[in-house]
Amino acid sequence: MKRIKDSYSNRKLLRYGIISALALCVFFSLFYWSMRRLEQSIVFEADSFNEGWTVCIDGKYYENVDLTDFTFPVVSTGSVIELDNELPFFNMPSPVLRIYTLYCTADIYLDGRLAYVYGHDLVMQSKNVGCGAHVTSLNNYKQGTPVKIVLNVTEPRSFTSLQPIWIESADKTFSNMLSGKLFMMFSSIFLFVLGLTTSIVSIVFIVLGKKVVKIFSLSQALLWLGLFELYTNRCMVVFFSNYSLNSWMEHVTLYCTNFAVLTLFYLIVANKKYEKLVVLCFIYAFAIYCSLILLFDFSGIMHLPTTRFIQFIFLGVEIAFCLFICTKNVMMLIWREQLPSIAFLFMMFFITVDIVRYPIQKYFSMNMQLMQGSPMSFGVLVFVTIMVASFLFQVRPDSEKRAIQKIEDEQMRLDYQTGFWNMFALNEHLKNLDLANNFDFSIIMLSFMPAGRGTPDLFSLEGGEVLAGFMSCISKVFSGKAEVAYTGESEFCVVATELRKEDIHRMLINLDELLFAEIQKHPRYQFSMASGFAFRSEVEFTSNLLPLAKERMRSQKEGFRVS
Repeated sequence: MKRIKDSYSNRKLLRYGIISALALCVFFSLFYWSMRRLEQSIVFEADSFNEGWTVCIDGKYYENVDLTDFTFPVVSTGSVIELDNELPFFNMPSPVLRIYTLYCTADIYLDGRLAYVYGHDLVMQSKNVGCGAHVTSLNNYKQGTPVKIVLNVTEPRSFTSLQPIWIESADKTFSNMLSGKLFMMFSSIFLFVLGLTTSIVSIVFIVLGKKVVKIFSLSQALLWLGLFELYTNRCMVVFFSNYSLNSWMEHVTLYCTNFAVLTLFYLIVANKKYEKLVVLCFIYAFAIYCSLILLFDFSGIMHLPTTRFIQFIFLGVEIAFCLFICTKNVMMLIWREQLPSIAFLFMMFFITVDIVRYPIQKYFSMNMQLMQGSPMSFGVLVFVTIMVASFLFQVRPDSEKRAIQKIEDEQMRLDYQTGFWNMFALNEHLKNLDLANNFDFSIIMLSFMPAGRGTPDLFSLEGGEVLAGFMSCISKVFSGKAEVAYTGESEFCVVATELRKEDIHRMLINLDELLFAEIQKHPRYQFSMASGFAFRSEVEFTSNLLPLAKERMRSQKEGFRVS
């Protein structure tokens, strides 16, 4: 144990921790640098079309509006927003107009004619119209052409400002929408792929009976966090134009993320009974909420975005409780056990930033560049790194505990004099064979008796050397073919699952020859061996098998005495 402690000393752990932290910094620095270089290669090329708008919101007019800093009271279901302007000068091939909307139907008129329409069919089906970009071709239109955009709000308390409007070349639309999102997109994809791969591997190990539930829970948290970040940061809008499905997936991935993170917290951080009970209450309450809101959404009564404030209440209460438990653990536990709590504190900081960002973005300053992206992907990357370090630090102590426990369990099942199984292990083995109940097996009873004057008992101090020789003979004959147990009073029980009657006779003859050779080494000690065996098929109940074999052995022993 001293060698184990020396090889797992705090000094070495500290050194490994410092090296891991430096490696982490290098990795994130290279990753961020490569993403920034890649983003710089994607040049944003679009003309701003944000000035000079006339905006009418539910009959109230605003003249000469700059959409960049224009705010208004929050709009809800049924509000109508009309924007009027004239096309500015633009000189680019295949020009298009792009506008981003939140929970609105969109009608775009060019020169008095309807050029683009979105969302009315979804409203008729009581579906959520979602959020997304709308692109309209400006071919055959020129400077001074009247533009009118009509937005019908479909969800309560939707927004308080409008997104910028751009005029760009059609072949630049994709790259412009990607601009500034590469770091978040690649980090989210990395988390998703890592979570998916680890989940598949963990499921395989779980099927094989390995205890990797904590790793599976962590992988599920990463998978859903990665997906949620892709949807909430508008990365999926670039690739999929089904904005109703995108909005639905954004909320569902948030629900799944909450379940996964709570489960991980339950398994790794919550130690006390009351802590686990509170986390389970959170999980059950959120499950009931999710069931109801999904039912309402499918029936068209209430869409998922409508209840987002309830989600924030759930998240706020959960975060407050998790902060309390993590802070308590950091203050009371040793440093190695603090790592999961530190990781959760780090991630909850970024989750809190993201939660605060949402209402600020939605109700106060949506167009601020600082508010356009979520930092949670970076926080989750650091979180998973700390969690992996925690698992690695725990692997060796856990392995040592399991190894020691295994040795202790094995010692409890062994007879200290012979090294064979004891009666406890024998009965357990017979019980397992009986439960299998699909094949025949046999029991062989062996008894060693002093046969000469002055011959000590086999288990006396004088007979120790002979006992060792006898044990060696028994192991040679039955090793790999049967299990051997010592049942007391110089009697041994051999349990075999694949031996026929002829095999047993041959092995007993072989054993008798080996014992005879062993006795010749100690001519002063004379022993005789009696044996008896029985098959499971001979008796109605397994409990009758051992007495039958003993009876046959004792019959042979009585025969020796008569002769």
